[in-house]
Amino acid sequence: MDLLETLDKAERVLILAHHNADIDAVGASIPLKEYLGKKAELAVPDTVSKGARDLAKDYDFMKSPEDVDYDVVVVLDCPTSEQLKPLDLKDFEATKVLIDHHSPSDLIDTVDLAVTDPEARSTSEIVYEILAGQWDINKKAAEALICGIVADTSHLRLAEEKQFKIISELLPKTDGTYSEILSVLSTPIDRSERIARLKAVSRSKIYEIGEKILVFSYVGSFEAASARTLLKVGADIAIVFSPRSDSMRVSGRCRRELTEDIHLGKDLFSEIQDLLDGSAGGHDAAASGNGRNADMEEIKNAMISILEDIFDGKIKEL
Repeated sequence: MDLLETLDKAERVLILAHHNADIDAVGASIPLKEYLGKKAELAVPDTVSKGARDLAKDYDFMKSPEDVDYDVVVVLDCPTSEQLKPLDLKDFEATKVLIDHHSPSDLIDTVDLAVTDPEARSTSEIVYEILAGQWDINKKAAEALICGIVADTSHLRLAEEKQFKIISELLPKTDGTYSEILSVLSTPIDRSERIARLKAVSRSKIYEIGEKILVFSYVGSFEAASARTLLKVGADIAIVFSPRSDSMRVSGRCRRELTEDIHLGKDLFSEIQDLLDGSAGGHDAAASGNGRNADMEEIKNAMISILEDIFDGKIKEL
């Protein structure tokens, strides 16, 4: 099945990003919308993230669309069905397509066509490769793709030659400077997120395994941002939980140099997916999980056991 041929033949296409769609998800959605025009509609299960709202401001992202009468549904940047709730792909009789750069999870078994590349740094990068040479990428699409690539490479700190080459090819199409495009990514951190980050630091439980520093913490929200903060203040691996009465979200980050020894998504988070009673996975240095098991200590202890096996040593609390 050829993706662009399938999209071209369709009369109605739904472009669906994951819950709390981040800059990469929005950055990948906009070029497909620009390519397909009026026959495509944008949607999210719940919200667009605060960081991506400036990028999305000229577009209408429907919330949990009730209409399921589409010819094609394209799911972007979303490996797990958990991240699409309350939507269920099974409700759509359309041809289902997944475009993603995460390690494949349960969604890959429910789609008709999967365009995935875990080696890609962003889903925007994959969308660029789909469209490049097949369509004269316009200004709005180019700006969105650059933002998606930059965001998912930590402002190019994790970028390689390929990502710089793509950006150099896209930038002339924008009629702007690189700094002007990046201005949409500079969203100030609001008070609630700053408080969550500070709470994550204050609630930290610090462990060591060899020379590596492992930190566990918990917050009510902003678990991913809190995990990144813990890395900045000294952790080698940071795991932050966001427990609810009947559910759990958990986010993990590790230093890039540790990815020679551990793939956080495959080696740790995928291994606790069943215990989490939901879905989990991610990249080598960044991973997340969502599930119905709210027992933080049980999941934490399982992670400690897995990490002891990976690093062949005992984890000790400091």
